Parts: sequence; structure tokens; C-alpha cells
Amino acid sequence: MSDILIRDVDELAIDKIDKAAKKAKVSRQVYLKSLLERIAYFDVFIEERDRFEKVVMSSQKQMEQYLLQQSELYESVLRIESMLYLLLDSDAEEINQQLTELVGKEVKLSDSNEK
Repeated sequence: MSDILIRDVDELAIDKIDKAAKKAKVSRQVYLKSLLERIAYFDVFIEERDRFEKVVMSSQKQMEQYLLQQSELYESVLRIESMLYLLLDSDAEEINQQLTELVGKEVKLSDSNEK
């Protein structure tokens, strides 16, 4: 470790430093060492915080995209489920009509009886 010597410090500043050190229940040297180290590492903490925020924002965007995909998948599953109910409980003409309404365009299933 290296030593730092600071000359010509104002008496008022020394007095305030001594009071702050006394309040913290440490010596002037320990108090000033702690302050200098915090100042020296402040930029490192800010950089780490900024990097963390970027990771959080990226994760949030990915979660939003995932939720949108899940919502779209859920809608598709509901449509498929509706189609299955139609197929299991209707004749071919009724199925064609309801599928057309469900899909939004004309859909025609071949009738196994039409040959």
C-alpha cells in the first residue's frame, strides 16, 4: 500500500473531518482512507450499475416478447380446440360454415359422403 501526504489543508476542513471521524468512531486516518477509497471506486460502481440495468432491460424485453408469443400460441390453441369441437359434434356442412366464420375466410372440408 502507498501513503498519501496532503499539505496545506484548511483548518476548518480539518476540524470538520475530525468531527466526522469522531462521529463515525474512527481515527482521522481511517475516515479519510475510507472516503478516498469510496471516491476511487465510485466510477466502478456506476459502470456496474449501468451494466446491470442494461441486462435487466434486455431481460424485460425478452420476457415481453415471450409473453406475446405465448398469447399468440394460446389464441391458436383456442382456435384449434374450437375446430375440434366442431368436427366432433357437427355434420360437414355445419363444420364448413362455422370454420369459415372462425377463420375469417371460406373453408370447405370435403364431405366423405360426397363421391
